Amino acid sequence: MPATIAIVGRPNVGKSTLFNRLVGKRSALTDPQPGVTRDRREGVVHFGATSFRIIDTAGLEATPHTELENNMQNQTISAITSAHLVLLVIDGRSGLTPLDEYFNDLVRKTNKAALVVVNKSEGSAGDSTQLEAFALGLGEPILVSAQHGDGIFDLLSEVTQLLLGKEQDPNISKDPDATRISIAILGRPNTGKSTLFNGLVGENRVMTGPEPGVTRDAIHVDWTYNKKLLRLVDTAGLRKKARVIDRLEKMSTEDTMKALRFCNVAFLVLDAVQDLQRQDVNIAHNIADQGRAMVIILNKWDLVLQKKEREAYFREQIESSLPQIRGVAIVKCSATRTAGIDVLMQQTFEAHRQWNRRINTSDLNRWLANTTQRHPPPMINKRAVKIRYITQYATRPPRFSLSINRTGGLSDTYIRYLMNELRTAFQLPGTPIRILARARNNPYSQR
Repeated sequence: MPATIAIVGRPNVGKSTLFNRLVGKRSALTDPQPGVTRDRREGVVHFGATSFRIIDTAGLEATPHTELENNMQNQTISAITSAHLVLLVIDGRSGLTPLDEYFNDLVRKTNKAALVVVNKSEGSAGDSTQLEAFALGLGEPILVSAQHGDGIFDLLSEVTQLLLGKEQDPNISKDPDATRISIAILGRPNTGKSTLFNGLVGENRVMTGPEPGVTRDAIHVDWTYNKKLLRLVDTAGLRKKARVIDRLEKMSTEDTMKALRFCNVAFLVLDAVQDLQRQDVNIAHNIADQGRAMVIILNKWDLVLQKKEREAYFREQIESSLPQIRGVAIVKCSATRTAGIDVLMQQTFEAHRQWNRRINTSDLNRWLANTTQRHPPPMINKRAVKIRYITQYATRPPRFSLSINRTGGLSDTYIRYLMNELRTAFQLPGTPIRILARARNNPYSQR
């Protein structure tokens, strides 16, 4: 297993900003408002020849007042327990507080190796706080400014020294993302996305609750199913654009859309008890527009009474609302009971295989000849449009190029017809397809 580092501390000391600085990209949401981070978020840090996992955690009060805060505290304690090294972050401008001492006691009780990081120490802002932090008994505090990057090299050098001798996962340096299937879980709020996430990974990895908006960050977890490397991403629920007014919700929505752009397969989670909503269809259109492989999940299936009628309803609605992904896999599932997981993963691997599918050029052109003979392209200005040949130029999703004799010679309607025929002939159900029509250059056009 790779060495793991947990970042802990009270609210608004800059833990997520430090996390973003260490992983080298804006991954965790940051905002002056306290309590933005709720679930623990993971990333990989590369420093020289050393690589390690790092976990961002929620900033907490000493005594939780709500069930949500209690769940957040449990997530933080779980992160500390699983870590090889803990970074206790304090605010260099505010000085040492009783809540910092509370987190210090929490870390010391676990007997984990730890470093004190005095953040927001631009210039000499953290000098006095550094002296106070010696009283925590965790060695010499390290001054950094996560926002400006000051002291980050010194911090990573100290971390590397402490982690020497820890077992390193060889997959980290070999970039497992090249073979890992990335799966993003999307849907409206309260459809059971986080519960499904926990059911798949086999632990309460992210918080769940009946109230909407519990999930804010897109949480990434690497896991293995049947010896296949996977990356699972839980995302915030997507509401209609007109209803998204709060700044944090806008940031969460952007994070969700980013997760969609970088995934391979998207799970669209629907509430099987409710009818198909317009927002469900909008999310499905977004997935198709991004060219991701898709599996639709009818969650809460254990609560459905008239199962045959309900399944027929969803299949009919999806078929009519989403013709561009005709034949998409629909899986009945109960996230709370982890029912239907095996079927879901089988459909996931099949959708991913089709998404990477490459078709032989000769087979494509034989299909094209038969298809255009049955239904030729419409004429333009009483002149025939000829499709000379077809070739597949890319996968993920499958993309095809048509060579035609006239610029603008194929209508969108005819291209959709070719897509549907192609999907049927080569068994590409539910896979987004792209067809680009290009006019062949005429060498005599300038004479």
